[in-house]
Amino acid sequence: MAATPHRPGHHRVARPGPHPGRRLRKPRRLTPPGQHRLFWQTPQPEPPHRRTFRAPAHRPGHLQGPLKVRRVRSKTAVMTPRLPGLALLLGLWPALAPAAPLTPVIPDAARPLPLTAVRLTGGPLKHAQDLDAKYLLALEPDRMLAGYRLRAGLPPKAPGYGGWDAVEGKQLTGHIAGHYLSAVSLMWAATGDPRFKERADYIIRELKEVQDKHGDGYLGALANGRERFAEVARGDIRSGGFDLNGLWSPWYVLHKTYAGLRDAYRWTGNRTALELEIRFAAWAEGILSKLDDFQVQRMLNTEFGGMNEIFADLYADTGDKRWLDLSYRFEHHAVTEPLKRHQDNLAGKHGNTQVPKLIGSLARFALVGDPGDAYAAAFFWDRVVQHHSYATGGHGKDEYFGEPDKLSDRVDGRTAETCNVYNMLKMTRKMFALRPDPHYADFHERALFNHILASQDPQDGWACYMVPVGRGVRHEYERNMTNGGFTCCTGSSMESHALHGDGLYYESGQRLWVNLYAPSTADWQAAGLKLTMDTDFPEGQNATLKLALDAPRAFTLELRRPWWAATNFTIAVNAQPLPPRQLAPPPSERGGGRRPRPAPAPAASAFVPILRTWNNGDTVTITLPKTLRLEPLPDNPRRVAILWGPLVLAGDLGPEDRRRGRGAPAEDVPVFLAAEKPVADWVKPHPNRPGCFRTTGVGKETDVDLVPFYRLHRRTYAVYWDLFTPAEWEKRAAEIAAERERQRKLEAATVGFAQPGEMQAERDANMRGENTTPDRVMGRPGRRGSHWFSFDLPVDPAHPLALVVTYNSDEWQDRSFDILVDDRRIGSQTIPRRGPTRFFDVEYPLPADLVQGKQKVTVKFQATGGREIGCVFGLRMIRADAPR
Repeated sequence: MAATPHRPGHHRVARPGPHPGRRLRKPRRLTPPGQHRLFWQTPQPEPPHRRTFRAPAHRPGHLQGPLKVRRVRSKTAVMTPRLPGLALLLGLWPALAPAAPLTPVIPDAARPLPLTAVRLTGGPLKHAQDLDAKYLLALEPDRMLAGYRLRAGLPPKAPGYGGWDAVEGKQLTGHIAGHYLSAVSLMWAATGDPRFKERADYIIRELKEVQDKHGDGYLGALANGRERFAEVARGDIRSGGFDLNGLWSPWYVLHKTYAGLRDAYRWTGNRTALELEIRFAAWAEGILSKLDDFQVQRMLNTEFGGMNEIFADLYADTGDKRWLDLSYRFEHHAVTEPLKRHQDNLAGKHGNTQVPKLIGSLARFALVGDPGDAYAAAFFWDRVVQHHSYATGGHGKDEYFGEPDKLSDRVDGRTAETCNVYNMLKMTRKMFALRPDPHYADFHERALFNHILASQDPQDGWACYMVPVGRGVRHEYERNMTNGGFTCCTGSSMESHALHGDGLYYESGQRLWVNLYAPSTADWQAAGLKLTMDTDFPEGQNATLKLALDAPRAFTLELRRPWWAATNFTIAVNAQPLPPRQLAPPPSERGGGRRPRPAPAPAASAFVPILRTWNNGDTVTITLPKTLRLEPLPDNPRRVAILWGPLVLAGDLGPEDRRRGRGAPAEDVPVFLAAEKPVADWVKPHPNRPGCFRTTGVGKETDVDLVPFYRLHRRTYAVYWDLFTPAEWEKRAAEIAAERERQRKLEAATVGFAQPGEMQAERDANMRGENTTPDRVMGRPGRRGSHWFSFDLPVDPAHPLALVVTYNSDEWQDRSFDILVDDRRIGSQTIPRRGPTRFFDVEYPLPADLVQGKQKVTVKFQATGGREIGCVFGLRMIRADAPR
C-alpha cells in the first residue's frame, strides 16, 4: 500500500483494509488477544455487583491499592489496577472487533502541537537548543558516513570519527549517523533553519547510494556486520547482554539508522527516506523469516534498541501489516510478560536496554489497542517513575536498575544515565497524548529542567553520559567534537535538545493545553491562534500569555497548576483574577510525577480550564510561587534532596577534582544537623546570588551554597544530604573517627599494595589473567573475571602476614571464588547478589612456610562453582602483628 500524503509534523496513519471508511460495530464482549491470557483470570464465583480486593502489601509483584473487578459476558474477571499509568491508559481500550482495525485504534486524546508550530524564544531551553544547533552544524556528515560507504565497497569521502563510532574494531559504528539524521530533521522542524534540511537530504542521498550498492536493502556500517547477520539468519545465534555473534549490540545500532530514516520522512517530508526504510525493513524481515520464536527470543537477549517501535511506526506510515507483525517478533517476552503481570522484575537489568522496548509496546497499543502492550508499558512507566527514580528524574546506578524503593545505598557513584532520561521523556510525552493527565506533565517538567538541562554544559555544549545525584560527585562530560567518545549519550543528546518544544502545548478539538512554562510562541492553526508566552520560569514565578486571533473564537485554555505551587497561585485574564474556587485543585496524595510524599502532602497538579470567547489581544497572567521542600529517599527518610518548586538544589562543594575517578565521591561532604527542623528555617535565599540559597547554622563541618542543579557545571556537588540530630551526629562522628584510625593503622602495617583496574598500577604488580576485565564502582577502580587473574605482592618473612582484600557487596549475581598464594589456596569467598552497596575488607592469614625465604608472592583469584569472581578493589599484604 502506498504511503499517505505527508504533512511535516503531522504523522497521519494509513488505513489498511478494503473499507477504509467503514464504521466498526461494538462487539458483544471484550476479547483480548489470546497471547494476553495473563491479564484474564479464570472464572471465579462473585456477586453481580463490583467487588474490591486489596493485594497484600508484602507480596512482591502485587500492586498496592484496590483492584476493580468487572463482570463481562464471558464471565472472566477483568482486573484494572488503580495506578496512574495503568488505570488511565487501560481506560482508553475501546470495545473493538478483532478484525483489522483502522489505525490508530487509540487516537491521541491530546495532540502535541508539532515542532513546526512551536518556537522557543528565550530561557535555558532555548539556550540549550542553540548550543545543540551549533554543534550539529560543526559535525561533518561525510565523516560519520565513512563506515557505511566502506562496508558497501565505496570509497569514504572523509576519514571516520573515533570513539564508539570508530570505523574499525568492535564498536557501535553507524549509530552516530542515525542519531544525527534524527537530530537535524528534528532541528529543522524546531527552528526552520534550511541548513538542517539540506544536511538531512544529503545524508539520505548518500545512504541511498550505499543501499543500492548492497542490493538487498541492507544499510549498516558495522565491521563484519553482514557476515554476522547471515549467521543469525541461519540460526547460529550467540547472544549475550551486549554481544550478538561478536558484534556490539548490532540491532541497537541499526535501530538508530531506522529511526533517522523515519524522522527524516516524518519531519522533512523526504519520501526517499521512507523508501530506504521499507527496503531496510524487508532485509530485517528476511533475517528473521527462518527463525522460530525460541531463536528470536535468544537473539533478543542482546540489547536491540527500539526495533519494535520502529516497525510499529513503519506500519503507521505505510499501512502494511507485515511491519506490525515484524514489530511483534521484536517483543522480548522475558521482560514484557512479567510487566504485564504487574511484576517489577527490573532489578539487575540494564536501564536503557529496557526503556525502548516499552516505548515500542506503547506505540503498538496506540495503533492496534492491544491491552497487553498497555499493561506492560504503563506499569513500567509507573514503576520507573514512582519507585526507581531520583529527585532529578534520572534512574539507575552504573546503568542498571536496583530493587524498587531501595535507593539510599545507590545515590553515590555513576548514577542517572542521560540516554535513559531521554527515552523516559519520549515515553512520557506519548503517555500524556493518550491521556492528558498532569501526572505525566509533572515528570516531564522534573526530568527536563533537572536532568536534561543539567546534562549539557551551558558554555561549550558538551553532553554528559552520567549526571550523578550523589554526595561529592561531578558530571561525566563527553567530548563532543572530533576527539570525542561519540557514546550513546552523545547521540541521544543531539536529539534531546532539539525536542525542547515538543510537549509544551497540546490540542484537541476546541481545547489547548499549556503543559509547561517556557518562553515560546505557538501556532494553533485549527483555532487560528498565535500564542506568545513570556516567562522568567523556571527560576522566576510569572508567565504571561498573549493571544493573537483573526476573529473572536470560543475554546478552552487549559493551564497547568503545578503541584508544587503554593496557595497563592493565581491566574488573571485581562487583569481580572479568576475566583479561588476555579483554581482549587483536587486533593491528592500524589504529585510531582513521583511516589507519594509524606503527609501533609500538597494538592496534586491539575489543569485549570478557562472556557470563554477569546479576542485578539487578550492576555493571561499566571503566578507560579515556589516554596522549599525536602524529598527523602523511600528507604531512608534522613537522606534527602532539597527542592525549590520544580528545581533540585545542588550543594556547591568547589571546583571539580578531575584527579578522582568517574563517580568517585569526595570525602568530608557536609551533613546537616536539621533532622527535626522545617527546611525553610535553615535554608535561606543567598544574599548575593539570585535564585540561589545557603544553609544557615546546620552544616557540619560547614554550611553550603545551594544552586539550581541545571546551573551547576564543572563543580563538585551534592544532590542528596544526610540529616542528623545533634546527638545522632555526635555518635556518627565518633564512628567516622574510628574508621579513619583503623585505616591509618592498616596503612602503617602494609608491606605492599596492588590497585586493580588501573593500568600502570597493574603493570607494576605484574597482573595476569584470563577472561577478566577492569571495572569501576562508585569511582573506585577494580577488576573482575570469569576465570582467573593474579597480582604479585612483596612479603616480609620476618613477620606473620595476612592478605587484606577489598570487595563490594553490590554484585548482580552470586560470586564464588578461591584465593591462592603461589598456587596454594588460603581461602574461599562467596558474595551473595544484591547486597547493600558498601565496600568491605576480608583478611586471609598466610601460613609462615608459604613465604619463608621469599621476597614476593603471586596472589591469584580463581572462579569456582561455575560462578564468577567478585570485583576486587584492592589487595594489600600486611604485617599481622602490627598494632591495629
